Amino acid sequence: MGLLDALEKKFNGNVFTLTDDDRASLIGNDQLNRYAKLIEGREELDGQLTLWELYSFKDLPVELISNIYQIFVTDSDSSIYTPPFLVRLMLDEALSWSRLDRLHQQNEIILDPACGSGVFLVEAYKRMVLHWRSRNDWERPSVEVLRGLLEKVHGIDVEEGAVELAAFSLCLALCDALEPAAIRASIQLFPELAGKTLHRSCFFEANENGLIKESIGLITGNPPFTSKLDTEGAQRSYERYESEHGSLPDKQLAYLFLHEAMGMVAEGGVLSMLQPAGFLFNRRSLDFRRNFFSQRDVREILDFISVRGVFKKGGADTKVVVVLAETGKPSANRRILHATFRRSGRADAEQGFDIDYYDLHWLPRELTLDNDSVWRADLLGGGRVLSFVDRLKQYRSLEEYIKSQRWECGEGFQFGNANDAKPNSHVVGKPFLPSSSLSGSSLDGMEITVAPNIPMQWPRREEIYQGPLLLIHQQMALNHRFFPVEYLTYSEEIFGISAAKGGGSDLQKLDSWLTHENQSLQAFVTCVSTSLLSRKATAIQPGDILSLPYPETGALDVSTNERIIVEDILNYQRDLVRLGDDSLAMRRHGLDALEDYSSTFVRQINAIYRRNPLQALPHQVWPGAICQAFAFGDGKVDWSDADELKGKLDALLHEQQGTTLHVTRIARIYEENFIFLLKPANLRYWLRSVALRDADETLCDLQAQGF
Repeated sequence: MGLLDALEKKFNGNVFTLTDDDRASLIGNDQLNRYAKLIEGREELDGQLTLWELYSFKDLPVELISNIYQIFVTDSDSSIYTPPFLVRLMLDEALSWSRLDRLHQQNEIILDPACGSGVFLVEAYKRMVLHWRSRNDWERPSVEVLRGLLEKVHGIDVEEGAVELAAFSLCLALCDALEPAAIRASIQLFPELAGKTLHRSCFFEANENGLIKESIGLITGNPPFTSKLDTEGAQRSYERYESEHGSLPDKQLAYLFLHEAMGMVAEGGVLSMLQPAGFLFNRRSLDFRRNFFSQRDVREILDFISVRGVFKKGGADTKVVVVLAETGKPSANRRILHATFRRSGRADAEQGFDIDYYDLHWLPRELTLDNDSVWRADLLGGGRVLSFVDRLKQYRSLEEYIKSQRWECGEGFQFGNANDAKPNSHVVGKPFLPSSSLSGSSLDGMEITVAPNIPMQWPRREEIYQGPLLLIHQQMALNHRFFPVEYLTYSEEIFGISAAKGGGSDLQKLDSWLTHENQSLQAFVTCVSTSLLSRKATAIQPGDILSLPYPETGALDVSTNERIIVEDILNYQRDLVRLGDDSLAMRRHGLDALEDYSSTFVRQINAIYRRNPLQALPHQVWPGAICQAFAFGDGKVDWSDADELKGKLDALLHEQQGTTLHVTRIARIYEENFIFLLKPANLRYWLRSVALRDADETLCDLQAQGF
């Protein structure tokens, strides 16, 4: 305790201050001896002393302290530690040098409204220090400068321990910016932060009471992901939102943070905040999202739905997106960047993220307001995928057809326990089809058993089990079968349509049609499902099946280009979203696909340029890269000096942006009557659907050049 008192006198800031209760608990406590031995690092597990240090705590990253805090946080379900590599990426996008210039010019601050252990504030402070040095000939800042910069980072958290740890972390960051001699020479180095720039409070109450007096240039952070309004301030905020805009989906607290925080940002300021993936992909969030997009100048959406393990919450893999928005009215021609990051070894190791040219989708703002399918379409390829989905949505849906036939439909029974069991005599002991009978690629050997006598929470209505039946497995393969039976039960993994009231032959025709159009329907459901690829890897919902198109003519009229889109979604794009670098599209070399790619590209270009048609020329391959050449009319490429390019290709096609983002690029080169497409060698870059996108963009380039 004497040491802590001495440190407090030396450094100030209440960093080393103990409460009376803490002092009493330490008096005579022999645990300090064990702690001292741990810190010293000179004792083996068996108690044997050693002359050499086994380990050292001399260099203790602030991020590690924040991570340890997560172990002890009170509400671990809603308060999730944010990995530093994600924090750095968010601030890379929001806190540029010009943004920091503005912060100083306008005397603005940075605020984290749910600061936790302060990981966002520490990273922001480090950037402010580096920015100051860059603007001052890389001099070392003085203690006074560092204290002044520290006054520009503010945080709010309802947890007292979080505020204390955030203050400690920021003080350590201040020390990091000083030379050891300056630290030793300083007296009362640390400013008091708790109660001044760091506040223990409910964020919503803090906003109501005007706790933050300063102008806010940036709000950033990771709000709680919970459907509990667990403070009076949150409840009042929800009531205000409800009266002005309608209900908040699921009473999601993170959405409420986003809404209120955006209203606190100064004119011309920016927000960079994590949100649950449901912000983009949950149908219930549609009104909230459109309201936010219509009122705010949304600049970027960073989409991590494909990346596993960014957050692990209660054992679950919580999917997230980042919203970047500026205050002020959006311009009429505003385009919003939707960046769809993929899973990679770098992300799995928490070292950074990978993204490539085809993962960057620039969306007209009006499109994001009018078309909810755009987000999932981007995951699977972009604009042409969206056009395919939009066209099929114009047809009569399966739900509309079922209603016109007055058929019964629904998913099967769900098991429960004795406490929530419902009467189930219409299920137990009746013929039963296990979902496994519809799960394989072949439906031969299907086994009908007897429904077990187990408590059921949702036995469902008796009408949906009456035959004849069309049963569809609620998986992305859409396996199905017609059953000309009187009665057959099934569980919740199966969606059933009953024609007991008539129309059995029409139901059988529907079964045949689902088989005939299976590939197109699989692709469609992949693009519209609210659960597939986001909450679940392969499972779909009843609403997804009901949304399937079923034209009156019985024909989807899928074009040649749409067939390419469909086949690539099923064969490659689905797994690319789920598996990233482990997918077939990333593991296979593109050379085998080059002929199909080139023929697709040439066909698209020559649909416009018929008089002097484009032709594919021989290609050139280097380790990790392919260049495909084309020419209008006759042409020949001299590849004799191609080996000289080998050492330059990596720098051309790959770029490291900051410490967290690895970008893979492509090159389209136009020279006289030649077109060269230089891209990485992975199959992902040489798919036929990618050829369609490349052709679309090449045609735009040629038109812009007056060709």
